[in-house]
Amino acid sequence: MYLDEVSLQRLWVIMLVAATGALASDAQRRALPDLSLDAFPPDARRAIEPLYREATANADDARSVGSLAMMLHAWEQWDAAAAAYARAAHLAPQTFDWPYLAAVVAERTKQYSAVVRLLETALKLRRDYVAARIKLAEALLETGQRAESVRLFEALAREPRSAAPAEYGLGRLAAEAGRTEAALAHYRRACRLFPEFGAAHYALAMAYRDRGQHDEARSELALHQKHGTRWPAVDDPVLAGIGALKVDARSEAQRGLELAEAGRLEEAVQAHEAALAANPDLAQARANLISLYGQLKDWQKAEAHYQALVRSGRQSDEAHYNYGVMLGLQERYAEAADAYRHALELNPHYALAHNNLGQILERDKRLDEALGAYRRAIEEDPKFRLARFNVGRMLIGRRQFDEAIVELSKLTTPVDAETPRYMFALATAYVHAARREEGIKWATEAKRLAEAQGQTALAAAIERDLAGIR
Repeated sequence: MYLDEVSLQRLWVIMLVAATGALASDAQRRALPDLSLDAFPPDARRAIEPLYREATANADDARSVGSLAMMLHAWEQWDAAAAAYARAAHLAPQTFDWPYLAAVVAERTKQYSAVVRLLETALKLRRDYVAARIKLAEALLETGQRAESVRLFEALAREPRSAAPAEYGLGRLAAEAGRTEAALAHYRRACRLFPEFGAAHYALAMAYRDRGQHDEARSELALHQKHGTRWPAVDDPVLAGIGALKVDARSEAQRGLELAEAGRLEEAVQAHEAALAANPDLAQARANLISLYGQLKDWQKAEAHYQALVRSGRQSDEAHYNYGVMLGLQERYAEAADAYRHALELNPHYALAHNNLGQILERDKRLDEALGAYRRAIEEDPKFRLARFNVGRMLIGRRQFDEAIVELSKLTTPVDAETPRYMFALATAYVHAARREEGIKWATEAKRLAEAQGQTALAAAIERDLAGIR
């Protein structure tokens, strides 16, 4: 079939219009983002504005554009960061960082198809970058490309630095396929490789629950609650550079909290001090530093931050509470009690302060007041297990055994490191209430749990008491 000259001209026009549209779309996709800087918070504007001006003046320089993209990323300006990363990648197609970081942004906004595309591009440039390989396996799972996800996770599971998250990924895939036994095996391996893996403990708990193994499920849920969102660290220097860019008081304080949760107390102190340097009026940072310096037994610096907060006139129930804990560690109990009372004046619902004040009152033999403080702690927080245990202990001491049994029976779940001690107290209450068989049952269970958790001294003490009861 031949086209006449008019038809050819029309076809040429159509093709030209289509090509022009495609080029415009491509140019739009690779253009610098148009930022309304006045709409940004002051800290963000101060950080972003000079880089934006530099990138605008040097729109064909990948380094300038990439630096802007990274700062936008740090301040969670996802769409603008994605656009800037796209331009940087267009200008420097052999640079791994730009498609990789663009994939991280796309992952944050749950655009998993884009994540797959960008990571495949990045990994052509650096095939050995483990963090990118893990993210690609996860994105393939999210987009339903399970065979490819399995292949990647299996390869990652053979490498020590990526084995724990890979086993968790394989567990998810097995669970989705209905292969419960395989999922359990993978989740168990993930938890052995990284015992603080909160998500893996939760997945393991759900798998146990589905099998009807409720005791095991409760134990894993307790570990999930203990470890929260902790995840096995994988070396990722490219992404780590983003976190270092956002320097403002609140982000530094948040970073300090995360470091403290990970047990890195000295680094947590440094981050909080940096937060105060950026904003001396940040009362929460001072409250946190009182606790951190107290844990490090640097009493002088803890005291200095407390006094600075008092002088500022800013009221903080948490600061008074943390100061009370610090004083208690020094056995300055009367002053600690005053600090807890100050905390309670500001916040009468502060369960921790009620409990700690109760412990000092009990130490001073003011037993009725102590019991009242413990009961008030439970009223404010019915899930506060230590306060309920304290009530149970005191009721046993007052020979109110039936009431003690009621309170201590509420502490047998969830199962965690404290549960053997609570069960032992319950067993004691049953024995004193002349309900010997029930006491033996709970003491035996307490001993089993203590042994399972490596609490040999407690297990031996329970065994001695069991011998006397029997």
